[in-house]
Amino acid sequence: MAPCNSFISRGLLLFALLIAATPVSGAITSEQRAEITAVSAALSRMTKLFDRDEFTQSAEGLADVRKRFDALAKDADADLIKALGDVHRKLVRAHALLELEGVELPPLEELKPPKPMPSESSGGISFVKNIAPLLVAKCGRCHVDNARGKFQIDSYAALMRGSAAGVVIFPNDPIGSRVVELIENGDMPRGGSLTDAEFASLKNWIAAGAKFDGEDPQANLNMFAKAGNDGPEPATAIVQSTGKETVSYSRDIAPVLAENCNGCHVNARRAQGRLNMSTFEQFTRGGDSGAAFVARQPANSLIIQRIKGEGGDQQMPLRRPPLSDEVIAKFEKWIEEGATYDGPSPTMNTVQVAALAKAKNSTHEELSADRMELAAQNWNLGMAGAKSETFETKNFFLVGNVGASTLEQYGKRAEELAPRVATMFGAPSSEPLLKGRMTLFLFSQRYDYSEFGQMVEKRELPRQWRGHWNFTIVDAYGAMIPPRDDSYSLDGLIAQQLAGTYVASLNNPPRWFSEGSARVAASRLVPRDGRIAAWKDGLRGAVAKMQKPDDFLTGKLPAEDADIAAFSFVGALMKDAKRYRALLDALRDGTEFPQAFATNYGASPQKAAEIWARTAGR
Repeated sequence: MAPCNSFISRGLLLFALLIAATPVSGAITSEQRAEITAVSAALSRMTKLFDRDEFTQSAEGLADVRKRFDALAKDADADLIKALGDVHRKLVRAHALLELEGVELPPLEELKPPKPMPSESSGGISFVKNIAPLLVAKCGRCHVDNARGKFQIDSYAALMRGSAAGVVIFPNDPIGSRVVELIENGDMPRGGSLTDAEFASLKNWIAAGAKFDGEDPQANLNMFAKAGNDGPEPATAIVQSTGKETVSYSRDIAPVLAENCNGCHVNARRAQGRLNMSTFEQFTRGGDSGAAFVARQPANSLIIQRIKGEGGDQQMPLRRPPLSDEVIAKFEKWIEEGATYDGPSPTMNTVQVAALAKAKNSTHEELSADRMELAAQNWNLGMAGAKSETFETKNFFLVGNVGASTLEQYGKRAEELAPRVATMFGAPSSEPLLKGRMTLFLFSQRYDYSEFGQMVEKRELPRQWRGHWNFTIVDAYGAMIPPRDDSYSLDGLIAQQLAGTYVASLNNPPRWFSEGSARVAASRLVPRDGRIAAWKDGLRGAVAKMQKPDDFLTGKLPAEDADIAAFSFVGALMKDAKRYRALLDALRDGTEFPQAFATNYGASPQKAAEIWARTAGR
């Protein structure tokens, strides 16, 4: 059998599986209460077998427990479901531990709440027919087509996942749902409102369970907009690039659309002729005149006719110079080769797709120049033209209002820390630590740092933060407030921001992994940084807020709580240095994070989090 992950000791496993009788309340019979106690006792006996490495017998005991548990849960009412919750959570974790030991087990069913009784108030509200078109109409420009305020609801799955600040919809609980609160307070939707009937439909849908009645919860909401209006339908399927095409959408087509169609068809308040090319997915839907292109048929594609000025209509782009013959030829070749898509996601904004492609194909020097220009723009946006000084080093471009000499001092210190961070994460010494260098924004006071978050990132930065990082390939920066006392250290801040940005650059792992790695780096390089103790002390509170062990992985915790949990979780992963380094190497080689994690840790992050959560915060 495969050995258990090295960061979990056998003693911790026993402790994780010890289960006390679950308290019960409400209308539960004495027989049910006795059976719950018996199931708890059976689980305790199972842990003794597990501790003696008697996995087969332990699995047999688990099978008996599951059978008795399933009998209790069948047709259970709300009180019994609540009473069974704690036992079920521990049963899930016990199941996960045995699987990690190589024991094959049948899937464990979710503990599902009783189905809500049909109610006239629900009105038979359909997500596909009623809610999705409503969201597209009222929230589309900011949160479906874009991610204003770091909140994107381009699919049902994204809507239920919530924002960086937490979940916004709680099924069966419209009063407790953040989205309802924002609408009631008039904060949303910006620049518009919902009618009483629309608002009632939304609340009734949530009250009835916020169910999805389509085929694919990941499908873009614009695909459902037709259900509620007479807008254009999708004209063609989205076909992924094979890599053999000579013309790339992201490299050759998207930049032309972003530069020449912006304001009319890209990021327009109202797309001309209802031909919206803000995303590739929207591009495929066409407009009032029909499909924008027909794959492998450039001569029959409307966009080719328009940019050539054929068919008697005005030549596009309107009121701008015509596209060159060379550019038109690329459009024709792209369609001839199948009109395939090679960007990160068909729902990503066209301008961002073009920017990402440019960054990926730029040299270190070209990308560095672009980031310096972007740094100046971000400073002026966040600081409203306030005076700043700059300083350049090999790996960094510094911008701030802390004084020229201080900026130079910090730049040199960052260069001294860079090799230590590189060594910790096994960065190749033959390459720059970060292609295109990294910008460091230094703010003299908390107010300036907060304004930067509001104006540049469109979000409220957690009050505990003294610095944070951001990586999008196009840009890479750290923003921080230099310390004025010994409550935290400059070295700790720089190490955290540099490490987080570097790990994020390795084939786009999830943010929790990059930030967890960043905080571990800071704790190892600068162990006396005052924030380290606060992170450790805050773990118990963060864990207490979790409904599920992987809530910190899925954005269901406040930002700082999620980061503290990630710090602890990744710290546990990094105790096995060989596995962790192999994971980083796999990311550097282009392996996607889920596959790289499973290969090196023998389980998914969710499974590993279930085990970690058993002892976290104790």
